[in-house]
Amino acid sequence: MYTIGEFGAKTGFSTRTLRFYEELGILYPSKRNESGHRLYGLEELATLQRIQSLKFIGYSLQEIKEMLDKEEITLENFADSLPVQRKVLVHKREEIDSAIAAIDQVQELLDDDFPLDWTVLTSLLHGMEFEEEQKAWMQEHFPDDFASFFTDISKEERKKLDREWLSILADVKKLMRENIPPHAQEAQQVLYDINELFLKMVPENVIVENIDKWEKQLESAEADDFIAPTFWSKEEEAYMEDIAKVMEENYKEEK
Repeated sequence: MYTIGEFGAKTGFSTRTLRFYEELGILYPSKRNESGHRLYGLEELATLQRIQSLKFIGYSLQEIKEMLDKEEITLENFADSLPVQRKVLVHKREEIDSAIAAIDQVQELLDDDFPLDWTVLTSLLHGMEFEEEQKAWMQEHFPDDFASFFTDISKEERKKLDREWLSILADVKKLMRENIPPHAQEAQQVLYDINELFLKMVPENVIVENIDKWEKQLESAEADDFIAPTFWSKEEEAYMEDIAKVMEENYKEEK
């Protein structure tokens, strides 16, 4: 039999971890010596090895406790839990892969000196994290022929579009810093650039043929169904609205 220090040294676990396992109720020392110190033997070693094996394949300590608390753990009931556990691990791997891809993309932007602030960064990362949910929302609320323009974009193409969008955002911030009025040509150019970016995803002839139908579809879609942080600050939103109003007035005068 070994004291907790000796057992920890032999197994490579700290006494703190062993005490924590005892507090959780997954590894009790079978005996104590005359001084009341914990004593561990082969039975505790077997239990510890089982705990670590289950941790290795992704089970939580709470799940392990529930397994150990059962009167009898058979390979059959353990095998029944493996498909579910595999799905959990695959989902975690996908989340980690997505997170790594997001880090790489942000790092590339920083390396290329793209101007990022917390508003833009939060929106960019939110879009990456909830990309599948965004696609599902588009498919639910819009006809397939329209939704496909946004859902069928490759990751590389999306990265290019993100960079162009960030360039437009940078232009807006620069215009505001320099106090360029909404009626100035360079301010109005921003809306033209946004339109050009949209046309890279949806061909103009398709827009002309379907614009009325899509507008009705957008109006009927519940706003609460899809909530995402905006790329714009409130001041930037107001500035863009002013630019749009000026352009609309100019268009009416020309007619």
